[in-house]
Formats: sequence, C-alpha cells, structure tokens
Amino acid sequence: MTRTITVVLLLGFIAVFLGCSDSTSVETTQFKGSIYYSNGGTVYKLNVTDQSKTELFTNARHPDVTNSGDIICVETYPMVRIMRTDLTGANRNSILTGVDYTGPKYRQYMNRPRISYNQQYVVYESDNVYNPNTYVVNATDGTLIATIGDYSKSQPMISPSWAPDGSVLVAGWTSMNNGIYKVSPDFTSMQRIDPNLTNVSEPSVSPDGKTIAFIRDGQLWIMGIDGSNPTQLYAGGNYRFGMPTWSPDSKYIATVNNLASSGHIHILDVQAKTLTEITKSHYVSPDHQLCWRY
Repeated sequence: MTRTITVVLLLGFIAVFLGCSDSTSVETTQFKGSIYYSNGGTVYKLNVTDQSKTELFTNARHPDVTNSGDIICVETYPMVRIMRTDLTGANRNSILTGVDYTGPKYRQYMNRPRISYNQQYVVYESDNVYNPNTYVVNATDGTLIATIGDYSKSQPMISPSWAPDGSVLVAGWTSMNNGIYKVSPDFTSMQRIDPNLTNVSEPSVSPDGKTIAFIRDGQLWIMGIDGSNPTQLYAGGNYRFGMPTWSPDSKYIATVNNLASSGHIHILDVQAKTLTEITKSHYVSPDHQLCWRY
C-alpha cells in the first residue's frame, strides 16, 4: 500500500553561528576508503588515499553501494531503470524499470537512488522539473512504498538521504516550500526541522545519525539531526559546493566544487574545518551524487 505524505511544519528560532577557515590541507593520507561517483554515463571508484581512479562500468550514473558491495545506480539505455549490479557492471538486475510519460509518475524519471541502512528500501527523486517528488520502493522488486511530497499541492520534495534510524531527510523546492524536512521511519509523517533557513538543498545525514550536512547558497553547512545550531563549515576561496556525502566514520564530508574546479572532489574535516582537494583531473557530473565506503 502506498502512502502520500503531508507536511507538518516545525519552525523554531535558532541562532546561526558561522564557522570558517582559510587553510587548505594538502595531506590526503589521513583519508581512507573509496568514493564512488559518475561522470557522464560512466561509474568510477576513487581511492581517497592515493587518488587512483578505477573505471567500473558504463551506461550508468548515480552510484550508491550496498552493505554487500553491490552498486545501486541508474541505467540510462535503452530504458531508464534503477538496477543492482556488481563492481564489473556485468550482472545487472532491475529493481525498478522506467516507463514513458503515459505510465505511473514514480516510474517516469529516476535520479539519485539510495539504499536504506537496513537494505530493505531504495529512495530516489523523480524529475526535478516536471515531477519533483521523492519515492520509496522495495529494494528487491521495486514495489512503491511511499510518495514523499506532492508537487500538485506546491509541496515538492527532492534530494533524499537516509538516516540510520530509517527516517528520510529531504529538501523542499527553493521557489515553493524550501527547507529541510524529516520523514518518519514508517513514512507516514513529515516535519520541517531547519530554523526557517532559505536557499537550502541536498541534505546528507552522517552515518552516526547525529548531524546533517547540507548546501546553502552554494556553501557547505551542518546542523544537528533535530535542526539545531546550523553552522557554515567553510568560508574562503572560490567555491560553490554540491553533492555532500559523509565518510563512514562521520569525521569528514566529501563534496564537489561546481565552480572554479569544474567538478573536482574536495574533502572537508568537520572538526578542523580544513579543505582538501583530492581530484585535479577527475570530474563528477553536475547533479549526480557521491558515495563513500571503506
């Protein structure tokens, strides 16, 4: 049975504290693991310690990695679908197959799929122009579980991120219902948690479930999981960030500079507030996503 979620606004007045640093680290040995990303229609794996890049497979974008090491991503040809595959891309299994514009809206466009911590669900956003809503489907057979947002009622919701407790964080559209919202683990209710901030997007929940990274006016911010203490992490330089994703230990945030370096990946130390550019020749396509795994 599907559910359509209505919005319950939770507004508060919380002071905003600015945090910044002008220093940019050049050391990368403190980082470990791999970042998965796509450029065009090719999926890559980047070793964050030595910056070596491995091309995994083509005809795919928006990778996310399961607990077993498989990749959930979007295949683009001949028909758009959310699929699950191994690291070679040779063994591709459909989760949800797309349809043309006459079919169900949740199957017309598929972007940024993310697997839940319990591996039971996949959340993804639909087309962010004609149907900017978020959907939750069964991770095995693609059965629709929940619809998050309602564009027809000026409540579009995009950029989903799972929290460890099974809740989903989404962002409202900037021109309509902008803000960051938390959807309950049973997908039946939603509350706005940010203190009425403007121009916010792309929430990303830390693996320890304590902090939300997000983008505001092209800059990287964090706040508590309850929306408390929103803080800009880095100020300085020529940056316009996007696609924040956390390291598995919740100490670092990987993000893409969409301005000066045209898609290069940077890592920000949350405590030290230092920024490291780890790619100088590898690029991430705009509006895609990153996934960091050990």
